[in-house]
Amino acid sequence: MAGIIYELSQLEDSIIRCMKCGTCQAVCPLYRKDLVEPSVARGKIALIESVYEGRLEKAGDILNHLEYCVLCGRCKQNCPSNVKTDEIFLKARAVLKKIKKMPGWQKSLLGFVMDHPERVTKLLPFLHVCLKAGSRRVGNNALRPFMLPMSDRNVVSVKKESFVSKYKGFNYAENERMRVLYYPGCSVNYIYTSWGKAVVETLKYFGVSVYVPEIARCCGIPAATMGDIELYRKMVNLNFDYFSSIGADYVITSCPTCEYGLKEIGERETKRKIPSRVIDILIFLDEVLKIDFTMPFDKKISFHLPCHYDCSYSDLPEKFLQRHFSSNYIPLKNTDCCGFGGTFSLKYYRDSKELALAKAEELGDKKIDTLFTACPGCAMHLTDALVSAGCKTEVLNPIEVLYEGIKSGVPNRN
Repeated sequence: MAGIIYELSQLEDSIIRCMKCGTCQAVCPLYRKDLVEPSVARGKIALIESVYEGRLEKAGDILNHLEYCVLCGRCKQNCPSNVKTDEIFLKARAVLKKIKKMPGWQKSLLGFVMDHPERVTKLLPFLHVCLKAGSRRVGNNALRPFMLPMSDRNVVSVKKESFVSKYKGFNYAENERMRVLYYPGCSVNYIYTSWGKAVVETLKYFGVSVYVPEIARCCGIPAATMGDIELYRKMVNLNFDYFSSIGADYVITSCPTCEYGLKEIGERETKRKIPSRVIDILIFLDEVLKIDFTMPFDKKISFHLPCHYDCSYSDLPEKFLQRHFSSNYIPLKNTDCCGFGGTFSLKYYRDSKELALAKAEELGDKKIDTLFTACPGCAMHLTDALVSAGCKTEVLNPIEVLYEGIKSGVPNRN
């Protein structure tokens, strides 16, 4: 216990910056829902302090409060004292897991998925059949997003084949102007394979050759959120080593959480500089390639901004749609987190879905035809909420529509 207290006390330099002003209350989606102090960053920090200051003897009791957090980062982004709440909570979780250990089966499953992605890929046909068979029986639980009976265009389920199995290796572009590496992440590799296809084919169309990993390793962020920082560091180091071996100037992503896990937390935890610039596909198209086009898309559309989207470009996706898609764009009043939070939605599915349903209600009221987002986790979670709410809104990544346009001859290669 003395060791636990000592490790938590190492966070004091970061924690002491918190003035307990309560600014985080105004932006925390869980606090606004629950109105209880342990739900908000200020309350969680106070609980950590109470342990290393000796005011709370049962340190393991606060772990549930620390895990009850979407890790959306809004408290950090809006903190007047620049308190790095995500860093504090992830490290505190890892320390407290030494008292209240992760169940053995969870740790084994996590390690298997992280260490053997090629074996997971071989299991996809079996998982697909099992989930399809269970889709009619599943109720209001955490596995429901994987089993939704949606249309072929917007299916949310584990695929029979992974994205990497079809695109691994070097994908050459005619009239090549540059080469990049595309890091699909687990959600695109196993679920939203259409996103990955659209990214690679669109880049090739604009003269960009694409490396796709032979083996798609997880960014490691699920391990970090579950308190296994060592496994997380291992995954980040393996990915950094692979990026270095390819030597591309850019690593393209279509998952903001992967980018956040590799770039922001990854560099901090591994003490390594990422060898390439990690950049979202929409930012790459707009900022680097500077493609200029207008696409007809005769629908009511809106955009959900993922919490982990590069904050330097937080207004780019919305402008991307307004500038390049000739549609009826309707901004959302509810700009909150969708509530997914990765492993958070598995542990606290009802709380997580409640946040998504609030967004689904506005989408239904405004009769939005298509909701765009740049995060596969957000897309999966919001689709679940929309189906539950009886709303016909489909959830897409803008790159999917752009690729469909390319196949139809719009836009040109400017």
